[in-house]
Amino acid sequence: MANFNTHITWAAASSGLLSILCLQVGLVDQQDALTLALVGTIGGILPDVDLQHAYPSRIMFSILGIFVAFLMVFSVKNTMSISELWLVGIGAFLGIRFVFWQVFHKYTTHRGSIHSLLAALFATFALTALSYHVLGKNDFTSWLIGLFLLLGFLLHLILDEMYSVDFMNYRIKRSFGTALKLFDSSKPAKSLFLFGVTFLAWFATPSEQRFWDTFTSPQTYQIIASRLLPE
Repeated sequence: MANFNTHITWAAASSGLLSILCLQVGLVDQQDALTLALVGTIGGILPDVDLQHAYPSRIMFSILGIFVAFLMVFSVKNTMSISELWLVGIGAFLGIRFVFWQVFHKYTTHRGSIHSLLAALFATFALTALSYHVLGKNDFTSWLIGLFLLLGFLLHLILDEMYSVDFMNYRIKRSFGTALKLFDSSKPAKSLFLFGVTFLAWFATPSEQRFWDTFTSPQTYQIIASRLLPE
């Protein structure tokens, strides 16, 4: 499998280049372009979130804890005192980063259900729905954010499979085929549960019509071609 530096470097470079493209052709503004680059980079390390004692897991749960903490603080009523708001935020962060982190790793194994195409779809749909219903993004931008997470996630799986092949000695390592899989067939119950929550996440996503209309329109690619190289 590829190491942490390889995953985050490729994910950051790919999502950064694509976010610049989206910005230059007018699909997003500067703030959303930065969000796309960040989301794509996170997607590049997300499949290793089930590796408990590795950087991706600690980073992802720290980011999730910070996000939930701010979400809870800004969603409660202003009648609470500053110290109470501090306690709410700190409690939410500690609960996600340490308590939920321990529970999550108790029921997951590395390269299991999380390391699959089904998990990639769940993460994509969940973030798209979250961007639309919680962060207030429009339907097109929400799907674009979800797409960048998907691209980073898929890049991670592909890199792991590529590193499972020793091209110099022309041999395939035992880990080949464990990264890029549709679902974890060895854990049917977990895979069935993941399929269920993926369907629920998709059901919560906004309309994708404007997203598909934009990316199937010849005009979009004419704009990209006109802005790709210097005049």
